[in-house]
Formats: sequence, C-alpha cells, structure tokens
Amino acid sequence: MRQIGRFLMGLLIGWVVGSLVGLLLAPAPGPSTQQRIVQAYQKFLNDIREAALARRRELEQELERLRKGGSIQSVL
Repeated sequence: MRQIGRFLMGLLIGWVVGSLVGLLLAPAPGPSTQQRIVQAYQKFLNDIREAALARRRELEQELERLRKGGSIQSVL
C-alpha cells in the first residue's frame, strides 16, 4: 500500500511541475499565463482538499470499525 501512495504522490508532483513548466514556457501573453497559473493552482488545491477528505473518511471508517472490536489492518 505504501508503494501505491508513493507512486500517487510522485504522479501528483510530476503533474504539478509539468503543468507549471508547460504554462511558463507556453507562448501566451503575461496576464493570460498568470491567469492560467492561478487556475491550475486553485485546481491543485481543490484536488488536494478532495483527496484529504476522502482519506479522512477512510480513516474515520477504520477507526469506527476498530472501536466496534475489529482487528487492525494496514491503513497506510
């Protein structure tokens, strides 16, 4: 499970870096490029928030299961 998490984190970081480099090197006027960067940043933050909420829900479900007497599973 850790390998999947590391892979996804690498994929996310690669996406962010690639997007920013692509935006910065694109032949577009300054204000247009700035707007695109801001939009990409906002999308990135929203994606992170959604991923964090999904993970929180998973952990809360696991905690509830453990409180009901379940056994510990690999959460990470």
